[in-house]
Amino acid sequence: MAIRTDTPDHHDAELALRLYELRREKELRKARSMIGDFLDGADADAVDAIRQYGHKKNAHFRQATSYWEMAASFVNRGILHPDVYLDTCGEGLYSFSVLKPHIARIRESGSPRFFLQTERLVAEHVGCRERVEQVDAARAAYAARVAAEEAARKVAKAAKKAKPKAKSGAT
Repeated sequence: MAIRTDTPDHHDAELALRLYELRREKELRKARSMIGDFLDGADADAVDAIRQYGHKKNAHFRQATSYWEMAASFVNRGILHPDVYLDTCGEGLYSFSVLKPHIARIRESGSPRFFLQTERLVAEHVGCRERVEQVDAARAAYAARVAAEEAARKVAKAAKKAKPKAKSGAT
């Protein structure tokens, strides 16, 4: 089914409000926070670890990713207008941006449909694709800024250690 191009209506608004209500649920809120707090910038080992059922954050990982996949599926199946998704589900696109470097490996390792709906939505809807590009750029700029600040701290710390200490006492 093609993504809708008609005008959103009150059914779209009702579904968007319901998705918002669900996002406020306590455990889903924790799950959503985990994406930014734990996975943004994580390496492959960290992502692979959280995907293991024994990991303490695995349930939250599955809950957050499946929630956003469900919402993207609604768009792809014509249930929710893509513009309404774009207006109300930016966090789903952020989650896609965070996990994008890991998607191919996750699919190859036994989850062939991982973020498939979101990937399709991004590929077929210009506004969603542009939003992901903006998020990618913002995340890259943030990572560069954090890295530069850390490097500056290390240089300052090294300079402080190298600075000769003043001798006390009379000469």
